[in-house]
Amino acid sequence: ISCSISCLLHPGERELRSEAFELIDELHRRGIVFMPASGRQYSSLRYLFAPVADELTYVCENGALVMSEGHAVVKRSMERNLAMDIANAVVAYPHADVTLSCEGHLYTMSGNDAFVDHLRYEVHCDVAVVDRPEDVIKIAFQTPEVDQPAALEYFERLFSDRVDVMTSGTEWTDFIGFGSGKGSALADYGRALGISPDEMMAFGDNENDRDMLNVVGHPYLMENCNPTMRDINDRVRCVRTVEEELHRLLAE
Repeated sequence: ISCSISCLLHPGERELRSEAFELIDELHRRGIVFMPASGRQYSSLRYLFAPVADELTYVCENGALVMSEGHAVVKRSMERNLAMDIANAVVAYPHADVTLSCEGHLYTMSGNDAFVDHLRYEVHCDVAVVDRPEDVIKIAFQTPEVDQPAALEYFERLFSDRVDVMTSGTEWTDFIGFGSGKGSALADYGRALGISPDEMMAFGDNENDRDMLNVVGHPYLMENCNPTMRDINDRVRCVRTVEEELHRLLAE
C-alpha cells in the first residue's frame, strides 16, 4: 500500500494522528508493506513516521529514491549538467527557493535563511547550503501559492522536453528525470518483491501522484484532491480519509 503524505495529514495538521500509526502496525503484522510516497527527503519521512519508522519502505523524492531497511533499492539520478541548468534557472527566477535532493542530504542554493530554517526545523531535512552538490536525484522549488501557476508554466516551457515537471502541493514544484516518478518506483520495487502492480493499492491527491494512481491496480483519490486529478482514470475510487478506507479493508 502506497500513500501520499498529504493524504494522511489532515487539514491544518503537521503531524500524523495516532490512528494512522495503529493501522500501519496492523498492516505490518499482516505482512502488508506500507510505503509513504512523497516529494520529501528520507530523513524527513522517518521523522514524520517515527513510531513505526522501521516497519516501512519509503518512496522518497517523488519516486527518484526508494529506501528499505536503510538502503537505497531504487535510485535514479539526473544528468549533472541538466541538474545544474535547472538549479541555476530557478535561482534566477523571482520569489523561488530551490532545493537539490541527493541520496543522503538535501542541498539548497538559496540565500533565504528563513527557508533554510523551515527545511531544517519544520520539515526536519538534513540540509546544507552549497554551490555544487553531489549526485542529484530531484530538484524542487518553493514559491508563493499565488505565483505557482505562472512558475509552473515557465519551467515547463524551459525543461519539460528533458524532465518531468510537476506540482507537489500548492507551493512546491518538482523536477525529476523521465521514468522516475512514484509509479515507476512502485513497479520497480514490486518486481524486486515479486508483487505485480495489480496487487498494489495507492492513495493520492495531487499531480505528483498521477503516475502512481495509473500504475496500481487499486487507486484511491482523496475527495479534497487537486481538481486536475478528477478525471485521472475510470478505476479510481474517491475516499474521504485514508484511515476510514484502511479500517474498511482490514475488516473484510
